[in-house]
Amino acid sequence: MSLFVVILGVISAVIASISLMTRASAPRREPLLREDETPSVTLFVPCCGAEEGLAANLKALSSQDYPGLRICYVVENRDDGAIPIIERQEPHTLVVAGAAAGSGQKVHNLLTALEEVEPTDVWAFADSDGRPDREWLRRLVAALTEPDVGVASTYRFYVPEPASFATLLRSVWNAAVLSLLGEHDRNFAWGGGMAIRRDVFKRIGVRDAWRGALSDDYALTHAVRRAGLEVRFVPECLVPSYGRIGIGELLSWVTRQVKITRVYWPAWFWAAAAHHGLYATFLVLGPWAGGWPAFVLWVAVLFMGAWSGARRARRIPWARNYAWAYATMFPLASFLTVQAVLRALVSRRIEWRGRVYEMRSPSETIIVR
Repeated sequence: MSLFVVILGVISAVIASISLMTRASAPRREPLLREDETPSVTLFVPCCGAEEGLAANLKALSSQDYPGLRICYVVENRDDGAIPIIERQEPHTLVVAGAAAGSGQKVHNLLTALEEVEPTDVWAFADSDGRPDREWLRRLVAALTEPDVGVASTYRFYVPEPASFATLLRSVWNAAVLSLLGEHDRNFAWGGGMAIRRDVFKRIGVRDAWRGALSDDYALTHAVRRAGLEVRFVPECLVPSYGRIGIGELLSWVTRQVKITRVYWPAWFWAAAAHHGLYATFLVLGPWAGGWPAFVLWVAVLFMGAWSGARRARRIPWARNYAWAYATMFPLASFLTVQAVLRALVSRRIEWRGRVYEMRSPSETIIVR
């Protein structure tokens, strides 16, 4: 047992040291497009209910510094609680998509909206729970000027306000996922903040990739990669997201992300399962089952994790006041992943926005309830 625990400790320490020593290169800063350079853009925003902070979030989208921007909000039905808030936004188009059949409701909403708007040069997509700054869209679209870029995308950052155990842990877990993105060829698009040229969207067959899908962003990512194009991560377009969450909701949310990843990107799922499984096992056994060598490794692994978490917090403005949380709560985030992996191994069903889905495959989604 002690040798096994020491081996786990060595593996965990090597991974932690690699993570700590790998410094992100200075991110490419996308220039702001001039007025005469801006292609026409339609921004699609699926909405569902009058969620917390919706008015402020939609105001941030409608206030984008982008000439001639068209915004298309999409809801499932005319009783949606988001509609009164949407109708106060200018400019806007509202599309009522109806209930989905054989795909995720969000994917169905987007496919319906694409058929109902006038064509523009670029199609951009945002989630209703994000609150980007005024230059967000300009910088996202600017990344599309290079011909090998298939889609420009960013990621969310959950601001832990109001601060609670659950909001802090959500932010720490999400920040670990954010750290996977960078200037490399392993990026994935995020549906809450991405832009793609309309001609590229059609040429690589995103509509076909979305039919029967639950995940809009993973399906689009695979379509882009199959075409040999780049998923460009634009870090300066990071989208802050606010809102309360309880522990039960947090467990369900993380499990949903992991289950979707298992179906749409199995390699990422199994890599995360192996990494966090070994790491969590060592954190539990290290202090008492491996003797003093394992204990030394255990202390070293925790120290490197704390250092990495604090350094990550210093790079993000919304996280700096909570650096202590990123330096201390990372083991809990790993256990959070482990429980989600175990649940993903026994079920492909998720509950999302009041519906229960079963993911048979990336192109087959069953609406259970």
